[in-house]
Amino acid sequence: MNEVRWGIIGTGTIAQAFAEDFTHAKTGTLRAVASRSKEAADAFAERYDIELSMVDYYSLINSHEVDVIYVAVPHSLHFELTKACIKAGKHVLCEKPFTLNETQAQELFELAAKQEVFVMEAMWTRFNPALEQAIEWVEEGEIGLLQSVQASFCFNATNQSEGRLFNKELGGGALLDVGIYPIFLAQQFFGKPDFIQNQAVVGDTDVDVFEQLLLGWESGQLASLEASIISQQPNRAILSGSDGYIEFGQEWYQTKTLTLVKNGGAEHAIEFDFPGLGYQFEVEEVNRCLQEGLLQSPNHSWEDTLNLLATMDEVRQDIGVYYPGEPEPCGHDCDIEHHHHEHGHHKH
Repeated sequence: MNEVRWGIIGTGTIAQAFAEDFTHAKTGTLRAVASRSKEAADAFAERYDIELSMVDYYSLINSHEVDVIYVAVPHSLHFELTKACIKAGKHVLCEKPFTLNETQAQELFELAAKQEVFVMEAMWTRFNPALEQAIEWVEEGEIGLLQSVQASFCFNATNQSEGRLFNKELGGGALLDVGIYPIFLAQQFFGKPDFIQNQAVVGDTDVDVFEQLLLGWESGQLASLEASIISQQPNRAILSGSDGYIEFGQEWYQTKTLTLVKNGGAEHAIEFDFPGLGYQFEVEEVNRCLQEGLLQSPNHSWEDTLNLLATMDEVRQDIGVYYPGEPEPCGHDCDIEHHHHEHGHHKH
């Protein structure tokens, strides 16, 4: 494939951050944007020097001017629009969560395999140089046997109570929006958990607004995770091992600092120098995979996405949060793949 031509569906905050960082990517051309509003599409195109602006999502999906489409719309639209992109033969980078649930994702991946198009969940944190370094340190045994992960992603969005985060119809809630990041970090190292315990607060709009999760693995590892859209945190992450620990800087999911602390106190700190928030690295990963003719990234595979959604499905079923079109939870007594659960459900 020659120079990869990109299109963006959506013009919201995440699309703006992506377009801003796209200018730092070493390969690829941002060629088109689509919005439901002509004014929004035109303004976005002008701001980010994009040649084509389109009013209808499907005009972009069916356009011969783009090779890959970044889907940056509310969660509830991910399945429908990604499916349309795949059917049109377009490669897709879909913002996280990839879909509302594992069943939807499985259908899309099967379709992508059939259509032979590349598809990836936009888990931008996976390609942050700090996380890449942490993975390398763990693999090299710098902290001995990795035994636990602690991570949080919390912020106070109560001033946006009318927005998508609190809207059940749009797939709102803390878990899918920010809880996915700590879960991703734990599963990056340990895989899908064998045990899940959780305490959650469900808000007035029937979406989860705050949860604390404890994930466990039969091999002995634990992860203590927190997500909230009603409270602040420094949002740090720590990987703890038998010979030391790795500490990510504040806002670990986009950090540019990483510290390795060995038993005995010896420290090795690294600062990473890159512009923007780091969305350019997932762009480069997609471009690399396309140049190599891959249908999925080996660094954030379809299985990785399915495992993330499976964990979140189980948590949501425990706390009784489900979205329009999903079957209602079967209750605490049902057997979910023989996993062990303890849960709390509080009304906020």
